[in-house]
Amino acid sequence: MSSTSDRGAAFSETIQRELSTGEFVFPTSMQAAVKVRRALDADDASVESVAKVIGLEPLLSVKLLRMANSTFFNPSGVEVVDVRRALMRVGVNNARVLAFAVIGDQLASAQEFAPVWRLAEQLWRHTLDVASLSYAIALQVDNVPPDTALLAGMVHDIGQFYLLSRVHEFPELLQEDSELSEFILFWHKQVGQGVLKALGSPDKIVDALGTQDVFGGGWPPSTLSDVIFLANSAAGIPNPFTTVSLELQMTLRQSAFEGADPDIVKQLLDEARAQRTNALAMLSA
Repeated sequence: MSSTSDRGAAFSETIQRELSTGEFVFPTSMQAAVKVRRALDADDASVESVAKVIGLEPLLSVKLLRMANSTFFNPSGVEVVDVRRALMRVGVNNARVLAFAVIGDQLASAQEFAPVWRLAEQLWRHTLDVASLSYAIALQVDNVPPDTALLAGMVHDIGQFYLLSRVHEFPELLQEDSELSEFILFWHKQVGQGVLKALGSPDKIVDALGTQDVFGGGWPPSTLSDVIFLANSAAGIPNPFTTVSLELQMTLRQSAFEGADPDIVKQLLDEARAQRTNALAMLSA
Protein backbone atom coordinates (compact mmCIF):
# COMPACT_ATOMS: atom_id res chain seq x y z
CA MET A 1 0.00 0.00 0.00
CA SER A 2 1.47 3.32 -1.03
CA SER A 3 2.18 5.85 1.73
CA THR A 4 1.21 3.41 4.45
CA SER A 5 0.99 5.28 7.73
CA ASP A 6 0.95 4.36 11.37
CA ARG A 7 -2.74 5.27 11.36
CA GLY A 8 -3.52 2.32 9.11
CA ALA A 9 -0.93 -0.13 10.41
CA ALA A 10 -3.03 -1.53 13.25
CA PHE A 11 -6.08 -1.86 11.02
CA SER A 12 -3.98 -3.61 8.38
CA GLU A 13 -2.73 -6.10 10.95
CA THR A 14 -6.32 -6.78 12.02
CA ILE A 15 -7.46 -7.31 8.43
CA GLN A 16 -4.56 -9.63 7.66
CA ARG A 17 -5.38 -11.70 10.73
CA GLU A 18 -9.05 -11.98 9.78
CA LEU A 19 -8.18 -12.91 6.22
CA SER A 20 -5.93 -15.70 7.48
CA THR A 21 -8.53 -17.09 9.88
CA GLY A 22 -11.64 -16.44 7.79
CA GLU A 23 -13.47 -15.05 10.82
CA PHE A 24 -15.61 -12.08 9.77
CA VAL A 25 -18.52 -10.15 11.29
CA PHE A 26 -20.37 -8.11 8.71
CA PRO A 27 -23.30 -5.76 9.42
CA THR A 28 -24.99 -4.30 6.34
CA SER A 29 -27.96 -2.07 5.52
CA MET A 30 -30.47 -2.03 8.35
CA GLN A 31 -33.31 -0.90 6.09
CA ALA A 32 -32.89 -3.94 3.87
CA ALA A 33 -32.56 -6.22 6.88
CA VAL A 34 -35.82 -5.04 8.39
CA LYS A 35 -37.60 -5.44 5.04
CA VAL A 36 -36.33 -9.02 4.73
CA ARG A 37 -37.60 -9.81 8.19
CA ARG A 38 -41.05 -8.42 7.40
CA ALA A 39 -41.24 -10.34 4.13
CA LEU A 40 -40.30 -13.62 5.79
CA ASP A 41 -42.88 -13.08 8.54
CA ALA A 42 -45.75 -12.29 6.16
CA ASP A 43 -48.58 -14.84 6.25
CA ASP A 44 -48.85 -14.78 2.46
CA ALA A 45 -45.10 -14.96 1.80
CA SER A 46 -44.32 -16.58 -1.55
CA VAL A 47 -41.02 -17.84 -2.90
CA GLU A 48 -40.98 -15.12 -5.55
CA SER A 49 -41.77 -12.22 -3.22
CA VAL A 50 -39.35 -13.35 -0.50
CA ALA A 51 -36.57 -14.05 -3.01
CA LYS A 52 -36.85 -10.51 -4.37
CA VAL A 53 -36.43 -9.02 -0.91
CA ILE A 54 -33.62 -11.37 0.16
CA GLY A 55 -31.82 -10.47 -3.07
CA LEU A 56 -31.46 -6.93 -1.71
CA GLU A 57 -29.51 -8.09 1.35
CA PRO A 58 -25.98 -9.21 0.39
CA LEU A 59 -25.02 -11.12 3.52
CA LEU A 60 -28.27 -13.04 3.80
CA SER A 61 -28.15 -13.84 0.07
CA VAL A 62 -24.74 -15.48 0.24
CA LYS A 63 -25.52 -17.31 3.49
CA LEU A 64 -28.73 -18.64 1.97
CA LEU A 65 -26.69 -19.92 -1.00
CA ARG A 66 -24.26 -21.61 1.38
CA MET A 67 -27.16 -23.32 3.17
CA ALA A 68 -28.73 -24.42 -0.13
CA ASN A 69 -25.43 -25.86 -1.37
CA SER A 70 -24.61 -27.64 1.88
CA THR A 71 -24.47 -31.43 1.97
CA PHE A 72 -27.73 -31.57 3.91
CA PHE A 73 -29.77 -29.62 1.33
CA ASN A 74 -27.73 -30.63 -1.71
CA PRO A 75 -26.90 -34.35 -1.48
CA SER A 76 -26.76 -34.59 -5.28
CA GLY A 77 -24.01 -31.97 -5.49
CA VAL A 78 -25.92 -29.80 -7.99
CA GLU A 79 -25.00 -26.23 -7.03
CA VAL A 80 -27.45 -23.33 -7.18
CA VAL A 81 -26.14 -19.81 -7.72
CA ASP A 82 -29.25 -17.63 -7.47
CA VAL A 83 -31.46 -16.66 -4.55
CA ARG A 84 -34.79 -17.93 -5.91
CA ARG A 85 -33.55 -21.48 -6.47
CA ALA A 86 -31.73 -21.44 -3.14
CA LEU A 87 -34.95 -20.40 -1.39
CA MET A 88 -36.93 -23.10 -3.20
CA ARG A 89 -34.41 -25.67 -2.03
CA VAL A 90 -34.22 -24.72 1.66
CA GLY A 91 -37.77 -23.41 2.09
CA VAL A 92 -39.10 -20.17 3.57
CA ASN A 93 -39.07 -21.49 7.13
CA ASN A 94 -35.37 -22.35 7.06
CA ALA A 95 -34.66 -19.00 5.41
CA ARG A 96 -36.59 -17.32 8.24
CA VAL A 97 -34.36 -18.98 10.84
CA LEU A 98 -31.25 -17.93 8.94
CA ALA A 99 -32.55 -14.38 8.54
CA PHE A 100 -33.20 -13.98 12.24
CA ALA A 101 -29.65 -15.10 13.04
CA VAL A 102 -28.07 -12.79 10.45
CA ILE A 103 -30.29 -9.78 11.06
CA GLY A 104 -30.01 -10.11 14.84
CA ASP A 105 -26.26 -9.74 14.57
CA GLN A 106 -26.69 -6.74 12.27
CA LEU A 107 -29.18 -4.94 14.49
CA ALA A 108 -26.91 -5.47 17.48
CA SER A 109 -24.07 -3.68 15.75
CA ALA A 110 -25.85 -1.08 13.61
CA GLN A 111 -24.17 1.77 15.48
CA GLU A 112 -20.86 0.70 13.94
CA PHE A 113 -21.79 2.55 10.76
CA ALA A 114 -22.55 5.81 12.59
CA PRO A 115 -19.15 7.48 11.96
CA VAL A 116 -19.34 6.69 8.24
CA TRP A 117 -23.08 6.69 7.60
CA ARG A 118 -22.83 9.12 4.65
CA LEU A 119 -20.25 6.91 2.92
CA ALA A 120 -22.17 3.72 3.72
CA GLU A 121 -25.41 5.17 2.33
CA GLN A 122 -23.78 6.23 -0.94
CA LEU A 123 -22.04 2.87 -1.23
CA TRP A 124 -25.38 1.11 -0.69
CA ARG A 125 -27.07 3.17 -3.41
CA HIS A 126 -24.13 2.54 -5.75
CA THR A 127 -24.51 -1.17 -5.00
CA LEU A 128 -28.19 -1.09 -5.94
CA ASP A 129 -27.24 0.73 -9.14
CA VAL A 130 -24.64 -1.87 -10.11
CA ALA A 131 -26.88 -4.80 -9.16
CA SER A 132 -29.75 -3.41 -11.25
CA LEU A 133 -27.48 -2.81 -14.22
CA SER A 134 -25.90 -6.26 -13.89
CA TYR A 135 -29.34 -7.86 -14.03
CA ALA A 136 -30.42 -5.73 -17.00
CA ILE A 137 -27.20 -6.44 -18.93
CA ALA A 138 -27.45 -10.18 -18.24
CA LEU A 139 -30.95 -10.18 -19.74
CA GLN A 140 -29.30 -9.25 -23.05
CA VAL A 141 -26.85 -12.17 -23.14
CA ASP A 142 -27.22 -15.93 -23.18
CA ASN A 143 -24.35 -17.15 -21.00
CA VAL A 144 -24.82 -15.16 -17.76
CA PRO A 145 -27.97 -15.96 -15.72
CA PRO A 146 -29.65 -12.67 -14.70
CA ASP A 147 -30.29 -13.81 -11.12
CA THR A 148 -26.62 -14.72 -10.69
CA ALA A 149 -25.61 -11.34 -12.14
CA LEU A 150 -27.98 -9.61 -9.71
CA LEU A 151 -26.42 -11.37 -6.72
CA ALA A 152 -22.88 -10.65 -7.95
CA GLY A 153 -23.79 -6.98 -8.34
CA MET A 154 -25.21 -6.88 -4.82
CA VAL A 155 -22.02 -8.25 -3.27
CA HIS A 156 -19.41 -6.76 -5.62
CA ASP A 157 -18.34 -4.19 -3.00
CA ILE A 158 -18.93 -6.34 0.07
CA GLY A 159 -15.29 -5.83 1.08
CA GLN A 160 -15.82 -2.07 1.25
CA PHE A 161 -18.90 -2.51 3.42
CA TYR A 162 -16.96 -4.75 5.73
CA LEU A 163 -14.08 -2.32 6.07
CA LEU A 164 -16.49 0.55 6.74
CA SER A 165 -18.17 -1.47 9.47
CA ARG A 166 -14.81 -1.90 11.20
CA VAL A 167 -13.27 1.55 10.80
CA HIS A 168 -14.93 2.87 13.98
CA GLU A 169 -12.37 0.78 15.85
CA PHE A 170 -9.61 2.89 14.30
CA PRO A 171 -11.01 6.47 14.45
CA GLU A 172 -7.68 7.98 13.50
CA LEU A 173 -8.32 6.85 9.91
CA LEU A 174 -11.45 9.02 9.86
CA GLN A 175 -9.33 12.15 10.21
CA GLU A 176 -8.28 12.08 6.55
CA ASP A 177 -10.81 11.16 3.84
CA SER A 178 -8.07 10.55 1.30
CA GLU A 179 -6.24 8.16 3.60
CA LEU A 180 -9.43 6.24 4.36
CA SER A 181 -10.21 5.96 0.64
CA GLU A 182 -6.69 4.74 -0.10
CA PHE A 183 -6.96 2.15 2.66
CA ILE A 184 -10.40 0.94 1.49
CA LEU A 185 -9.33 0.67 -2.15
CA PHE A 186 -6.18 -1.24 -1.24
CA TRP A 187 -7.91 -3.87 0.88
CA HIS A 188 -11.44 -4.20 -0.47
CA LYS A 189 -10.85 -6.86 -3.14
CA GLN A 190 -8.96 -9.22 -0.84
CA VAL A 191 -11.41 -8.64 1.99
CA GLY A 192 -14.42 -9.04 -0.30
CA GLN A 193 -13.20 -12.38 -1.59
CA GLY A 194 -12.29 -13.43 1.94
CA VAL A 195 -15.75 -12.58 3.24
CA LEU A 196 -17.47 -14.38 0.38
CA LYS A 197 -15.29 -17.47 0.80
CA ALA A 198 -15.93 -17.50 4.54
CA LEU A 199 -19.65 -17.38 3.80
CA GLY A 200 -19.35 -20.32 1.42
CA SER A 201 -20.31 -18.36 -1.70
CA PRO A 202 -20.15 -20.17 -5.05
CA ASP A 203 -16.69 -20.02 -6.64
CA LYS A 204 -18.25 -18.55 -9.78
CA ILE A 205 -19.17 -15.39 -7.89
CA VAL A 206 -15.97 -15.19 -5.82
CA ASP A 207 -13.82 -15.56 -8.93
CA ALA A 208 -15.85 -13.02 -10.91
CA LEU A 209 -15.48 -10.38 -8.23
CA GLY A 210 -11.73 -10.96 -8.16
CA THR A 211 -11.47 -9.79 -11.78
CA GLN A 212 -14.35 -7.30 -11.90
CA ASP A 213 -12.04 -4.38 -12.70
CA VAL A 214 -10.59 -6.11 -15.78
CA PHE A 215 -12.69 -6.07 -18.95
CA GLY A 216 -12.44 -8.96 -21.38
CA GLY A 217 -13.46 -6.58 -24.14
CA GLY A 218 -16.27 -6.28 -26.63
CA TRP A 219 -20.02 -6.46 -26.67
CA PRO A 220 -21.79 -8.68 -25.75
CA PRO A 221 -20.00 -9.54 -22.48
CA SER A 222 -18.96 -13.18 -22.26
CA THR A 223 -18.34 -13.59 -18.53
CA LEU A 224 -19.90 -12.63 -15.21
CA SER A 225 -16.93 -10.40 -14.39
CA ASP A 226 -17.43 -8.55 -17.70
CA VAL A 227 -21.06 -7.94 -16.76
CA ILE A 228 -20.00 -6.46 -13.41
CA PHE A 229 -17.37 -4.31 -15.14
CA LEU A 230 -19.96 -2.93 -17.56
CA ALA A 231 -22.44 -2.31 -14.76
CA ASN A 232 -19.83 -0.42 -12.77
CA SER A 233 -18.88 1.69 -15.78
CA ALA A 234 -22.51 2.61 -16.42
CA ALA A 235 -23.54 3.24 -12.81
CA GLY A 236 -25.05 6.68 -12.32
CA ILE A 237 -24.28 6.74 -8.60
CA PRO A 238 -20.50 6.63 -8.12
CA ASN A 239 -18.69 4.54 -5.58
CA PRO A 240 -17.75 7.01 -2.79
CA PHE A 241 -14.15 5.76 -2.85
CA THR A 242 -13.57 5.96 -6.59
CA THR A 243 -10.53 7.85 -7.83
CA VAL A 244 -11.88 7.99 -11.40
CA SER A 245 -13.03 11.42 -12.57
CA LEU A 246 -16.47 11.86 -14.12
CA GLU A 247 -14.86 12.65 -17.46
CA LEU A 248 -12.78 9.48 -17.39
CA GLN A 249 -15.78 7.44 -16.29
CA MET A 250 -17.74 8.67 -19.33
CA THR A 251 -14.81 7.72 -21.58
CA LEU A 252 -14.61 4.26 -20.00
CA ARG A 253 -18.36 3.82 -20.39
CA GLN A 254 -18.27 4.67 -24.10
CA SER A 255 -15.34 2.33 -24.64
CA ALA A 256 -16.94 -0.52 -22.67
CA PHE A 257 -20.19 -0.38 -24.64
CA GLU A 258 -18.53 0.13 -28.01
CA GLY A 259 -20.10 -2.22 -30.49
CA ALA A 260 -23.40 -2.45 -28.65
CA ASP A 261 -26.59 -1.38 -30.39
CA PRO A 262 -27.52 2.05 -28.93
CA ASP A 263 -31.13 0.90 -28.61
CA ILE A 264 -30.00 -2.10 -26.55
CA VAL A 265 -27.92 0.13 -24.29
CA LYS A 266 -30.87 2.48 -23.79
CA GLN A 267 -33.15 -0.48 -23.07
CA LEU A 268 -30.88 -1.99 -20.45
CA LEU A 269 -30.33 1.39 -18.79
CA ASP A 270 -34.10 1.94 -18.66
CA GLU A 271 -34.62 -1.54 -17.24
CA ALA A 272 -31.89 -0.97 -14.65
CA ARG A 273 -33.40 2.36 -13.65
CA ALA A 274 -36.77 0.67 -13.11
CA GLN A 275 -35.15 -2.13 -11.11
CA ARG A 276 -33.35 0.39 -8.89
CA THR A 277 -36.52 2.43 -8.38
CA ASN A 278 -38.43 -0.69 -7.36
CA ALA A 279 -35.66 -1.70 -4.96
CA LEU A 280 -35.60 1.71 -3.29
CA ALA A 281 -39.39 1.74 -3.04
CA MET A 282 -39.30 -1.69 -1.45
CA LEU A 283 -36.76 -0.53 1.13
CA SER A 284 -38.71 2.56 2.08
CA ALA A 285 -42.10 0.84 2.34
